[in-house]
Amino acid sequence: MIATIARPSGLQRSVATALAAIRPGFEEEHLEPRTGYSLDLALPSSRIAIEVDGPFHFLLPDGRGVRKPNGPTLLKRRLLAAAGWRVISVPFYEWDGLATASERQAYLQRA
Repeated sequence: MIATIARPSGLQRSVATALAAIRPGFEEEHLEPRTGYSLDLALPSSRIAIEVDGPFHFLLPDGRGVRKPNGPTLLKRRLLAAAGWRVISVPFYEWDGLATASERQAYLQRA
């Protein structure tokens, strides 16, 4: 893996802001040493990772409009799970449907 400087998206910043209001302590762009992956948001002490998945993490919708994660996204999730992380995905199409801060916070609490 090649080290790069992470630049959080506006979507990721929005999720991080909502998360900070209900559960402080998450780190942004946490480098997971066993896999080499950068985690969008992580609580290392509890091994919880939140991956904010934009459009490039998904295949095009199928005939029923269902979006499935693409290969690289599935691989990252599997490797992180094998390294002991609980991975929570926040898909862009669900997040974008939440209009208020309270709806976003409730979504994260359910996840």
